[in-house]
Amino acid sequence: MDQQVTEKPYILAIDDEQLNLELLQFILEKNGFVFQGTQDNNSFFELLEQRLPDLILLDIIMPRIEGFELCEKLKSYDQYQDIPVIFLTGKVNVKDKIKGFEVGGVDYVTKPFNEQELIARIQTHVELRKAKNQIEQQAERLRQSNALKDRMFSIIGHDLRSPLSAAKLKMDFIMRGILDPTSADFKSKTVYELLKTMDEALNLLQNLLGWAKAESDQIQVIPENLDLREIVEQTFRLLKLGSEHKKITLRNNIPESTFVYADLNTTKTVLRNLLSNAIKFTPYQGKIQVNFKLEKDRAIVEVQDNGQGIPPEDIPKILNPNEHFSKLGTEKEPGTGLGLVLCQNFVRKNGGTLKIRSTVGAGSTFYFDLPMGKEVSV
Repeated sequence: MDQQVTEKPYILAIDDEQLNLELLQFILEKNGFVFQGTQDNNSFFELLEQRLPDLILLDIIMPRIEGFELCEKLKSYDQYQDIPVIFLTGKVNVKDKIKGFEVGGVDYVTKPFNEQELIARIQTHVELRKAKNQIEQQAERLRQSNALKDRMFSIIGHDLRSPLSAAKLKMDFIMRGILDPTSADFKSKTVYELLKTMDEALNLLQNLLGWAKAESDQIQVIPENLDLREIVEQTFRLLKLGSEHKKITLRNNIPESTFVYADLNTTKTVLRNLLSNAIKFTPYQGKIQVNFKLEKDRAIVEVQDNGQGIPPEDIPKILNPNEHFSKLGTEKEPGTGLGLVLCQNFVRKNGGTLKIRSTVGAGSTFYFDLPMGKEVSV
């Protein structure tokens, strides 16, 4: 495992005396800092645009612009507000100190410089800024974690409860004799509806767990040589109930001995969700095809249907992981939009990109790329 290299703190200074800049450079570079200095306030902002410093050393007395004024100008930009500024001065009085703090400075260093004092003050404020950034990052991770938890509770409380409640109600009707197990349409209708409801709940639960793991970076991707045609056939068998009920033709156009180099579980999940969505939005007696194209060393896998299609304005919403956009299927099948969020994440983890082509009334094609594998010799 590669060890993370700690980047040296970068200090930017502006002082109208070249000798002071050379002395600062000598002291700071000797103590492990990266240093850049300038005598001109215009070039100072050019240097800021090139690279954000960890700390700025700012002379107070300069011929063109006073240090306090330059600091105030600096702090007026959002991207520079968090950079600590230490003033360099040959004089120190209470009035100057107050003014310096008012315009956004954090400390003072008097000239001529004492090396130990200079390094101690710089190091203190660099470490404080680093600690502040770490706290902000931890707060953001906590916010994301809470948002994930809230989203999960929402799905569990509504989307997962609905199919389970419907299945329980059907079972209650059977137990009470309201539904007759010996009736002619019991197997074709009641049993089908129970199986369909359980499939919906199981699919949602699998997506929910996969999404939670992906969001918390707990998914381990282990690429291997995969027989793409066989994985598609397995997925067809898994979704047989829904496709047969709507009399949808499933066609596997993946050539024999087509191998991709990808993770098995995440690839299966992507195909399951894309095909499940295609069945959902394809009408009675429709057709769904899984196609293959080769572009350089990449396998392009297409899930193509002749369903209702997607309006152009909805495609960005579908591909936006923060939208969780969903619509009812051709037979009012519900959804959460979670499956496509998961697909994008899993395709990305395998080094590919998920894309959409669609024409309203003519159908949609969801396609993604994977690295090509090698044919296995028997």
